[in-house]
Amino acid sequence: MTDDGKKEARKDEQINYIRPFLNQFRGDGVKISAEPVWSERIEEILANLPSEVLGGIVSRIRQSSENQLIDFDAFGETHGLTPAEIKMVDSIVGGLSVPQHAEAQGISVNTARVHMQRVLEKTGSSRQTDLLRKVFGR
Repeated sequence: MTDDGKKEARKDEQINYIRPFLNQFRGDGVKISAEPVWSERIEEILANLPSEVLGGIVSRIRQSSENQLIDFDAFGETHGLTPAEIKMVDSIVGGLSVPQHAEAQGISVNTARVHMQRVLEKTGSSRQTDLLRKVFGR
């Protein structure tokens, strides 16, 4: 493999490392990875960054967030959550309130409150802070 080929392979490896973390980022209460335009733009930006910059990003993510990446599907499966309830947990972890989640999902606040109540019941949490502790394994 040529030096250019090795650099491209390393860059692809770095971008692949960063991708799962994009699910944690939000813009206007919506996951960036859920918006095709945002996802495409971020992919374009990452592809055009120099390898040393990507390396710095990967290093910082590893230092600060490696243990913070949350597998919401696994958490939901463990607690018997529905897809709508998993979205609720994801929103709460992302800092949204129940009404903000309702607006972002296009559902009524009452429906969102029902989802939140079911999440609390299924996870054995008495309030949202207890839920967050369980999500983060504390």
